[in-house]
Amino acid sequence: MPGAPAQAASPPTAPTITEPGADNSLVSAADVHMEAAPFSDPDGDGHLCSEWEISTGGERIWASGCTGGVLRNHIHMGDGVFENSHAGRSDLIPDKDYELRVRFKDNSGDAGTEWSAWTERPFRTAKELKPRPDAPEWVVKQEGYKVEEVAGGFSLPVNIAMVPGHVADPAKPMFYVTELYGKIKVVKADYSVSTYADDLLNYDPSKVFPGSGEMGLAGLVMDPASGDLFASMVYKDGSNYYPKVVRFHSTDGGKTAASKKTILDLDDEPQSASHQISNLSIGPDGKLYVHLGDGFEPDTAQDKDSARGKVLRLNLDGSVPSDNPFYNDDDGISARDMIFAYGLRNPFGGAWRATDGQHYSVENGPGANDRLARITKGTDYGWDGDVGDMKKNALYSWEHTHAPVNIAFTEQSDHHAGGFPEDKWGHAFVSESGPTYATGPQEKGKRIVEFGFNGDGSVTAPKTLVEYNGGGKTSVAGLAVGQDGLYFTGLYPDSGDPTKAGAKIYRVRYAPGQPASPVMIYGDRDFKGSFQALGAGVHDNATGELGSVGNDKMSSLKVGPGYRVVVCQDDSSQGRVNALNLGACRYYGPGQHEFVGADLNDKASLIAVLGGPAKGKGVTAYTGTNFSGSSQGLGVGGFEASVGELNQVDTETSSMKVATGHEALVCQHDRDAGVNSGQVGPCRYFTAGDHPALGVNFEDNVHLIAVGGPAVTVYEGAGLTGASQQFAPGIHQAWQGNLNLVGNDAITSFRVEPGYRFVACSNDGKNFSNKGDLGPCRTFGAGEHTLQGSTLDNKISLMAVLAGPSNGARMTVYRDRDFKGVYNKYGIGIYESAEIGPVGNDKISSLKVSADHEAVVCRHDSAKGEADINPCRLYVAGDHKYVGADLNDDISLVAIAK
Repeated sequence: MPGAPAQAASPPTAPTITEPGADNSLVSAADVHMEAAPFSDPDGDGHLCSEWEISTGGERIWASGCTGGVLRNHIHMGDGVFENSHAGRSDLIPDKDYELRVRFKDNSGDAGTEWSAWTERPFRTAKELKPRPDAPEWVVKQEGYKVEEVAGGFSLPVNIAMVPGHVADPAKPMFYVTELYGKIKVVKADYSVSTYADDLLNYDPSKVFPGSGEMGLAGLVMDPASGDLFASMVYKDGSNYYPKVVRFHSTDGGKTAASKKTILDLDDEPQSASHQISNLSIGPDGKLYVHLGDGFEPDTAQDKDSARGKVLRLNLDGSVPSDNPFYNDDDGISARDMIFAYGLRNPFGGAWRATDGQHYSVENGPGANDRLARITKGTDYGWDGDVGDMKKNALYSWEHTHAPVNIAFTEQSDHHAGGFPEDKWGHAFVSESGPTYATGPQEKGKRIVEFGFNGDGSVTAPKTLVEYNGGGKTSVAGLAVGQDGLYFTGLYPDSGDPTKAGAKIYRVRYAPGQPASPVMIYGDRDFKGSFQALGAGVHDNATGELGSVGNDKMSSLKVGPGYRVVVCQDDSSQGRVNALNLGACRYYGPGQHEFVGADLNDKASLIAVLGGPAKGKGVTAYTGTNFSGSSQGLGVGGFEASVGELNQVDTETSSMKVATGHEALVCQHDRDAGVNSGQVGPCRYFTAGDHPALGVNFEDNVHLIAVGGPAVTVYEGAGLTGASQQFAPGIHQAWQGNLNLVGNDAITSFRVEPGYRFVACSNDGKNFSNKGDLGPCRTFGAGEHTLQGSTLDNKISLMAVLAGPSNGARMTVYRDRDFKGVYNKYGIGIYESAEIGPVGNDKISSLKVSADHEAVVCRHDSAKGEADINPCRLYVAGDHKYVGADLNDDISLVAIAK
């Protein structure tokens, strides 16, 4: 019987183009992602190479030739050659039609069948956006925030790892940065930059951008227990690149790495540019979570015998937890045992949300459907090579490619939510890098967007926080919440070689435009009713310091960025001085707290406002009784053991000395006991004097100390030297003997405590009440100031030092003469242009000052920081029908005191 006829050889199946995602897609002229679905051949032949081309008007202007390796299925323009009319270019022309085509070649060697048919896809390049000439390099899109440059000189900074619980010690590391090409940099609290570890790659990564140069060192996280760093990277072995995780240990306080150890080495999982090992995080279970891209091999994401396209879960020593969803060590440890979740394409960014204890990922899709997802145990996220796969289990899908690369959450337990207000707590912030190497602003990316969360766990639509407006190539990459803002990396320098030093680190800080008091308390819920501003210190109803709101009346409060508050049920009356506890006490971080809780509502009699830890000797804490053992001097502000602010005494304070004019609130617990809801007590109030023993429940068990003191301390000499005098809030005049310790016209330097505003004038009210100019006058904010060489050096006779506004009727101002027109009533405090109220800035013409009160009014305020504010006038109690021609309709600052 004759044999069956031989089967004719077949060419490979024509490619399916997945990027650009559809015909006539709009793409960046600088960064055209070109991707095709996995190779297929009816004969079972292998995929040898692919040929990629771009043409316009029938002319080929870019080509790759027969390209092998990972570039067979995904390529960038940097991996090919521009030719003909585009020769010498590195990008396409904006706002122009082009066509991409690609074909596959198999490894059969049969010249007649080795090539597939071409597949073509037309696309158009986006219009070039020009920077707005009237705007800064980074434009803020939400009111009350600002962008600040904090450090520079980086090369391809891709990720930031904050030091957990960092204290603002300028000598200590504050955060670490991975540079793609093999360095870890450390940035201290003074923003100085040095190298923590170098030469971490065993190959030269410097290749083309965009393209194969996008690989190297990526993820970074710090173990809060040991201070060790974990970093993810790829290394080269032969012609392939493989993922690994390295653990670094320091012996010099985190400044340099003393040793390193590879704890994960996936030497049979080749990866490639961008779709490589990336994000690292440590979960609330203390385990290490490792994100791996699919290496441009989509089928591996569904393969549980491959680590690619997965989130892995490991112990911190690299061993595998036995409670992983697919763990089975009968056949030894393999990729399957490590898997926490699978079916992912390129999950470059990941972070934990403390609000719900869940892990979240942001992931790049093929041409469309970038994905934000909640990553849960054992879940399949669907990626298998089709663009529609990216919608599976997505909380949010970007309709067009925005390239989300990092995610961070503003949580109260993480650096006080970076100082962001309460309405941002628990929100996700995502960096969209956009076109990898495009110039100027971009419609799709180069920004940070915000996602809120609904009660059912779904997310709101993204809202832009900041976006790039420069004329260079930089974009947003690394993202992390720090002690005073949301930090991000600009991936490239604004000009020149992208791999050279010159990229920067920035901070988005919450900084409301109008003068903001650090703490405002309110008599009713939802910030209604009576109100009062408070500066740093301990405010005790027993001494009348909560007079505007009233004892046992507080129901809500607002806490400004960088501040914290402890609220206690009882005050220092009824024998609660140096001995008895203050009842229920609660800790509040920055933000808006619309209700203090049923156990404290209308029951708060003492409030401690904690600014940052300050140097000073207001309180000296000792670890032993009778002032023995180690000691630490504490200035006005707040100190918490859990974040290292009591580093010299830790939790072991057993005795202390409180200096004259100071006071202290001592609590057994701090923020670790629960922010906004947890008890920090028992707490105890101590007055000035020596306290050789703190008493039961406190000795060797103190986690929080709040130091109160004078609002301002003035000195006769420069640099806070010579005779000194302390002042509480109020208006203080030399002619009344208020400056008796330093003397009239003798002040050269002074310190203003956080939350207070300070007005200094060269004349007082002896000859100028109600009529004459007190000037020259100047306004100052919190901090240390010197007058040496200025117009006020040794010429201060009047000082007004006050916190912000409060309610009351201590002074009434009118828009028109003779107490007519729109009017407004003020309590004790200081009011600047944004706080003047319905009368309006520069509108006051007459005023009434209540009995036993006085007021300073000035033409200017502190809108420009420390500044001259002349002319200023002092008004005593009484009716003032007209403020005078020099101040009529020209008043921006009002200070009222008793």
